[in-house]
Amino acid sequence: MSRKLLRCLVLFSVVMAPVAAWADEAAAQYQKGLQFMQLGKLDDAQAALEEALKLRPNYAAAELTLGNVLRKKKQCDKAVPHYEAAIRLQPDDNFAHGNLGFCYASANRDADGIRMLVRATELAPNEVQWRSSLGALYRRAKQFDKALPHLEKAVQLDPNNPDALRNYAVALRQAKNLDKAAEVTQQAIRLLPNDSNLRFDLGVIYRVQGKTTEAIAAYREAVKMDDKNAEAWYDLGVLLAQDRQKQEAIEAFNKYIDLVGNKNSTQVEGVRQQIRGLGGTAH
Repeated sequence: MSRKLLRCLVLFSVVMAPVAAWADEAAAQYQKGLQFMQLGKLDDAQAALEEALKLRPNYAAAELTLGNVLRKKKQCDKAVPHYEAAIRLQPDDNFAHGNLGFCYASANRDADGIRMLVRATELAPNEVQWRSSLGALYRRAKQFDKALPHLEKAVQLDPNNPDALRNYAVALRQAKNLDKAAEVTQQAIRLLPNDSNLRFDLGVIYRVQGKTTEAIAAYREAVKMDDKNAEAWYDLGVLLAQDRQKQEAIEAFNKYIDLVGNKNSTQVEGVRQQIRGLGGTAH
């Protein structure tokens, strides 16, 4: 959890007056839940927060935090009703809207995810995670005219955020603004010089631009940093074959086959045919 989110949640826990013993106990259970979550004891956190909600059913902070715990446990389907409850109780809580948007998106409910993240950005215009995630959802929907302003704003707000930079670069590439995409990807690489996926992204941009030499170099760096990057091995094989580096292409294609196995049998068979066409023996 981000420090900002934790601070927000702690503020929610302040009790203005001990109106009843059950209220004090609910607040105590809530604080226990927060502490367990900080320690990574998610089952204990869940139990404490559920107890807090039994004692005080309309406890917005407990609903939000329990949603966060369940999301950390990769149980977004169970987190959704708690985020929805938090919003009913605190309609202007940007964290509840944003996190609910994440859960909707993970369930491929992109329209609902966009709706929640739009509201989150309205409530907290300078929150990078909402801007970047909203832009990514618009990008997934191929609504680049809506995606790019949010992604650009996220980068302006936090120019040293590699996730925001990567989201922006991918959208720029898909929108065919390749020079800018390469520039932003290189900016992200300066922050994470050993990230295989960023090198792969750069290779894709160069490949689309027709810069074969530069693309091969980027893909080589990607597989050097992570030799299990199957996509990079495949793209590297394609470009090496086009560049008539037959033996290296065969090796790259076979590495791809070793990694993918039978997960994509149609494509694997196509790769085997390419290897045979290059005069090699497929794995």
